[in-house]
Amino acid sequence: MNKHADGGIGELSGACDDARALWALFSDNLPDLESRLLLDESATLESSRIAVFDALAAAQADDVVILSFAGHGSANGRLVFSDTHLDDLDGTTLPMSELADAFSNSRARVVLCILDCCFSGQAPARVLETDGNPRSFSPFEGIFGEGRILLAACGPSESAWEQPGSGHGVLTYSILQSLTNPDLQSISFPEIAGTIVTAARVAAQQMGRTQTPEFLGHIAGGLVFPKFERGENFLAAFPESEILKVSGDFAEFEQFGFPAAVVENWKLAFPNGLNPLQLKAANDHGVLAGKSLLVVAPTSSGKTLIGEMASVHAVASGKKAVFLLPYRALVNEKYEDFSGNYGAAGLRIARCSGDASDGVGPVLSGRYDIAFFTYEMFLNMALGSPRLLSQLGLVVLDEGQFITDPNRGITVELILAMLLRGQDVGINPQLLILSAVIGKLNGFDQWLDLPLLRTDVRPVPLIEGVLDRQGSFQHVGVDGVSRKEQLLDATEIRIRRDKPSSQDLIVPLAKKLVGKGEKLLVFRNVRGPAEGCAEYLAKELGLPPATNVLDTLPSQDLTSSSHRLRRCLEGGTAFHNTNLLRAERQAVERGYRNRDGGIHALAATTTLAAGINTPASTVILAENNFVGEDGRPFTVAEYKNMAGRAGRLGWNEIGKAIILADTPIERAQLFQKYVLGTPEDVRSSFQHKNLATWTVRLLSQVRGVRVDEIPQLLVNTFGGYTASRTNPDWVSHVSLEVSGLVKRMLDLGLAEMQGDLVHLTLLGRACGASSLSFDSSLRLVDLLRNFNTSAGALAVLALIQVLDEMDSTYISVFKKGRGESVRASDAAQRFGVDVMRSLQRFAADEFNFWQRCKRASILFDWLEGIEVEEIERRYSYTPFQGNVSYGDIIRVTDATRFHLRSAHQIFAAMFPEQPELLTQLAEMLDRLEFGLPAEALALRNIGTLSRGQYLTLYHQGCRSADDVDAISLERLVDLIGKHSAMLMRDEPEDA
Repeated sequence: MNKHADGGIGELSGACDDARALWALFSDNLPDLESRLLLDESATLESSRIAVFDALAAAQADDVVILSFAGHGSANGRLVFSDTHLDDLDGTTLPMSELADAFSNSRARVVLCILDCCFSGQAPARVLETDGNPRSFSPFEGIFGEGRILLAACGPSESAWEQPGSGHGVLTYSILQSLTNPDLQSISFPEIAGTIVTAARVAAQQMGRTQTPEFLGHIAGGLVFPKFERGENFLAAFPESEILKVSGDFAEFEQFGFPAAVVENWKLAFPNGLNPLQLKAANDHGVLAGKSLLVVAPTSSGKTLIGEMASVHAVASGKKAVFLLPYRALVNEKYEDFSGNYGAAGLRIARCSGDASDGVGPVLSGRYDIAFFTYEMFLNMALGSPRLLSQLGLVVLDEGQFITDPNRGITVELILAMLLRGQDVGINPQLLILSAVIGKLNGFDQWLDLPLLRTDVRPVPLIEGVLDRQGSFQHVGVDGVSRKEQLLDATEIRIRRDKPSSQDLIVPLAKKLVGKGEKLLVFRNVRGPAEGCAEYLAKELGLPPATNVLDTLPSQDLTSSSHRLRRCLEGGTAFHNTNLLRAERQAVERGYRNRDGGIHALAATTTLAAGINTPASTVILAENNFVGEDGRPFTVAEYKNMAGRAGRLGWNEIGKAIILADTPIERAQLFQKYVLGTPEDVRSSFQHKNLATWTVRLLSQVRGVRVDEIPQLLVNTFGGYTASRTNPDWVSHVSLEVSGLVKRMLDLGLAEMQGDLVHLTLLGRACGASSLSFDSSLRLVDLLRNFNTSAGALAVLALIQVLDEMDSTYISVFKKGRGESVRASDAAQRFGVDVMRSLQRFAADEFNFWQRCKRASILFDWLEGIEVEEIERRYSYTPFQGNVSYGDIIRVTDATRFHLRSAHQIFAAMFPEQPELLTQLAEMLDRLEFGLPAEALALRNIGTLSRGQYLTLYHQGCRSADDVDAISLERLVDLIGKHSAMLMRDEPEDA
């Protein structure tokens, strides 16, 4: 049994294949065998009892009965079946004592019982957690004896593990390997038992586990089988992993085991079948045969479908697949797409992005087929639950170019290093890395030991060029030839404000292109210009309103940008940035994707370049640099990714990307740099100054290691790999620093020595598994050591603002004069003077301190349910200086939520005697997400509403679902709108 009717029983990944493999092997080699195979829902307690006891009762004196069980055992000595229920264990499980009686009463000459389960263990071992038993407890009494052989996966006080990569339990895999040893001419029990026990014990050791199978009983004269070979039954159940050759026509996929409903979806979505890139991935690189691959290709080249095909194939093969993505928005989009496309085919889709709606429970219990994670959530959950990694058949890391990102690169690299290190203990899922265009790999593929599939070809050709203020467009055509044409008449380009701006070019260009029926995507580098661009285009283009989108927008707890969005949509345009409410963002995305959605031009900040499906005819890049704190120009790779949003398969025959320039000279410079430029080489984000952070993060991934082996952990990262290739002495140079770091960690109580092995303490593991740098972790530990727990969970949120990571979460303050000094008073009023003074710790200057106070106060008001527009007003010094918008509020709340997870783990290690405060901190994660007072949090149980709708119900006195049920439908429509009210009451909206 892999699966159980009771949702509280965790799924296994290899139990059914254990039974199937042993059944097939014995059936292929024993021609007179009478056999029966029970899997999952057919393996109920009653059907299994009948099958086993009837066979034992019918056996004659010369017969041999073979019984194999793979699944969960319970800690009180019972076998667990598919219909076992946790609330009635005694009535829905089979006690081993009953099995022992049946063995004793059978007339069979030999009964061979193989139990690949355990009766004492821990998740993800094959045990169902029940009340504990004394260590002297043994479930095996009476099972073995003369003519009764028991081969059990482990002793009563050990755990039975699944062996990653094999698809089987450790015991069953060892049995299969031992029975099919080509050097043996026959199989003899008990002689073969020693080989099986040794093989399983060593396999467990390679996983870092202790598991010693037990062979009990004896047979007068022995038990001999003929030589075992993998025959037709075995090969039918487990076909050789030859590369599956496909023609490209989806009609043939059903015969390869793909679900019919999925195949029909693909035939409709991709009527032309697979493109050349996808065919190469399947036929030349074997992604449909479990082979790993690194794919580097432009946006719109079809990379995503490679991952989808591999994931469905993995699920059809009984494995689980995960997709790792950089942003929550991408996780949510992919989750919705897959749920819609594959849910009807019976595939169970889950997501883990850090939101309250996450399916963490189903994922940890294995009750899913395909799951989507942000990078950070996957790393955190994999460190906390080894089961997650051991059950995977496929990992798809999307947007692999993020390994070069200065902020997210460390997480991507640590995930890949963890997967590489897992290969040493048998964890070896198929790995697909999908990346946008990048430069030289610098050994990236060699470090991963992955074959490379690389192409610059796009299914939809792309014209790239630069347009100057004279209307001259220098570009490279689809034939690769550089040309120059007069795209706009110079008279159309005029100054439309008090000085020259990009608006002078964008307006006539948009009029020309939209007039031809094109959809535009205009990239701006910050939120304000994106909104302004959409607004002036709405006025200039004279388009009809996007009525369908307007009708779906929320109407409560709006922001200043909400009103601006409505003005834009009235003129057929929109913008997309973090100032939009989630429901507004989703409405804009759907409206823009829809051919008839009414949005003809979309102005967006650059985060939209990373994967969200926005099919545009032409992309316009109004700037070529970030205006963030670094102020750096876009890289060539970033430009190529934005340009790649133009021209989507099934939408446009040719896409166009246009960079705006002021002068002919600047046009030529930008053309050389970006259009003709080569994307930057792949570089690790590892920097020597961050050695301590990398070391503690890596130590959190291992159980114990000698100090002199720690540099080898660093070499296993891409940064260490490239550094050691460049400098042969790199390891010896690092070793001295590592020794000093370990000593410091020992002194601080983050690590401890056990013999010659260094182990992280619980506090050290909490720091290593966190999102924080080593120095920030120490700063938080220092702050918490002096923390008065009576100050409560809110005070912890304020303390988090002292961390470097939060200081880099920009919030605007007006730096002329001392007007923003009022923020200290705001913080003192909300959190108390002591907390306010803590915000001064490690501050670079007064402005840094005021920023912390401002962030903390915004959080307080957000949690109190203050309306967004009021928060914007309170904390904006002027509309133009020190301004705070909804995007700023969300950036602060999201960053605080993200780092609060780390603080929660560190707090738990430091204050285990404060369970109530730990519970409050956990609740704070949900409150930060929804922006609700504690008393309103229970309203989430009524369904998915906007913050404004929850707050409206809260202010009406509702505190629970029962309170909401008591409201009349008519009144509910008044409060939260007809659509939401009808959905909540399960009424048709036209009623």
